[in-house]
Amino acid sequence: MNYSNVVIGHVIKRISRFTVRVQLAEGPVAAHLSNTGRNKELLLPGAPISVRKADNPARKTPYDILAVQRDGRWINIDSLAPNRVVNAALTDGSLVLPTCEEPYQVRPETTYLDSRLDFAGQDAASHDWFVEVKGVTLANGERAAFPDAPTTRGLKHVHTLTHAAQSGYRAFLVFVVQLPGIASMTIFKARFPELAPAITAAKAAGVQIIALTCRTGPDEITLDQPILFDERLPFEEIQLD
Repeated sequence: MNYSNVVIGHVIKRISRFTVRVQLAEGPVAAHLSNTGRNKELLLPGAPISVRKADNPARKTPYDILAVQRDGRWINIDSLAPNRVVNAALTDGSLVLPTCEEPYQVRPETTYLDSRLDFAGQDAASHDWFVEVKGVTLANGERAAFPDAPTTRGLKHVHTLTHAAQSGYRAFLVFVVQLPGIASMTIFKARFPELAPAITAAKAAGVQIIALTCRTGPDEITLDQPILFDERLPFEEIQLD
């Protein structure tokens, strides 16, 4: 997926949860951050950041944030990107769901029980499936971790997928790691302890976990390849000076 009208600047300061002050060539601007994670290791003063002009010129934050650079790699922090790249990959067949026969019928935003899951559909053999997508931006070296912040909504989705698998559906939890150079992924247990055992139980019920890394740049994000996922692996945050 490519973005148009992208401009690269530098982080001045995070003003609020959803607003970052960015220095562009024409001067400082307010940019909207759609990602709800902490991002404290990314939005550092002086860090290169890519933004694009918002469609609504009257908005208080006239730019949207796309990606930020750290340690030589661009990390996409657009919260809409994971669903968009997964939707495209499910539709064109480049993302294969294990045990499901292609091609797939794909329906975005489907309610099951009391949860709204990202995708539902049928495979060529008329098997019903559900897919929930989670974006991952937290990393240390070659290991990524989820979540960056406590997520009761994410935990609810894991429980919903577990119920779906127990009820005979094909159920998938897809982690989109929004940066390159990652070899493995885990759950950040110190940040949200309830999630790892819930995922272990989900796997035992038949939920399949897929972790995918991405090729990224200031103006693009593309699904790359599957990587190892193991909720038991350790993870430590980058320590800031």
